[in-house]
Amino acid sequence: MAFPWRKLGRRYGISRQSFYEYRRRLWAEGTSGLQPRSRRPTNSPGQTADEVESLIVRLRVDNPRWGARILQTKLKQAGLDPVPAVSTVHRVLSRHGLVNRQEQRTPKAWKRFERHAPNDLWQIDGTQVALADGSKAWIVDLIDDHARFAIGAHAVRRFTAQAAWAAMETAVLEHGAPRQLISDNGLQFRSRKGHKPVHFQERLAALGVSQLNSRPRHPQTCGKLERYHRTFKEYYADHGPALSIEALQHLCDAFRWHYNHERPHRSLEQQTPAAVYTVSRKASPTDDRRVSSAPRVLKVSSAGSVNFRRRKINIGQAYSGEHVRVIDGPEHVMIHHAGTGEILRQLVLGPVGTYHGSGAKRGRPSKPSIEG
Repeated sequence: MAFPWRKLGRRYGISRQSFYEYRRRLWAEGTSGLQPRSRRPTNSPGQTADEVESLIVRLRVDNPRWGARILQTKLKQAGLDPVPAVSTVHRVLSRHGLVNRQEQRTPKAWKRFERHAPNDLWQIDGTQVALADGSKAWIVDLIDDHARFAIGAHAVRRFTAQAAWAAMETAVLEHGAPRQLISDNGLQFRSRKGHKPVHFQERLAALGVSQLNSRPRHPQTCGKLERYHRTFKEYYADHGPALSIEALQHLCDAFRWHYNHERPHRSLEQQTPAAVYTVSRKASPTDDRRVSSAPRVLKVSSAGSVNFRRRKINIGQAYSGEHVRVIDGPEHVMIHHAGTGEILRQLVLGPVGTYHGSGAKRGRPSKPSIEG
């Protein structure tokens, strides 16, 4: 008589194949063979290599504030090939318990703005921190609107107009004067309506720098600097508190170097602020921006050219299908690769309808003119 496996399967909810598998295990291993087993495959060809996983974990442990995107950029800079995807890096961090779960928030639809060139606009403001003895100190920070480059950081006890100007003066000596400077309406930066200009205003006007002010109760105007303050305070929580103003200044200088030269920035397509700040010509107080415009991002055609202001400009067929950023400055047009920031061309535009080849000439008509 055949074994009633159908009746047994219906009673215990198992298939014929499962029944024979359990019987084989029972005969081969005894009752221990009936314990549940993992369904994990015996090998995973697509699994991240152990040495890569160890490198990701080590970088994260050494830099607890770095997320998966920055870690991926660091792996790329280290010459790793192939580079794991951001999602893969995140899964590695999750496996090792290195990800802090955060509440999901719906991002606000902000429209981002940035100036066309370095030094066209700086942002300035102060932020307060506590020293080791519990006393308060201020840091006057400046940041470039185009490159998010940290122009300066000045640690002081009191946030006065003289302290604000000391930070500004140090930044100007190091990087040159900007065309414009924006701040909030604090008395350190400007006087009340009808009153004599404060020290900061007088010195700024002497340099020829145009002063702008944000709208009251609207911190988004200086949002890049507000975000910089948040990043610094995370760094300060890890490396502080400072014992003195001098120690605080040392921490500010160390963080500024790390932020500008080592930390990739997501809004800069994972480039560092220093790389973006140094690639373009700097603006100055003497620039006349009336003849300039905001940069335009254009796609290179299959022929290797772009159309800009009714002129055709050759970029090279090697860049077909890629995007470039075209900056129309007061003296010449500059074309950067939108991804790497590399300067591809710098030229003076010819008349409307001209073709600008790969040479340095001003441009020639794309078609001979026909006079009727």
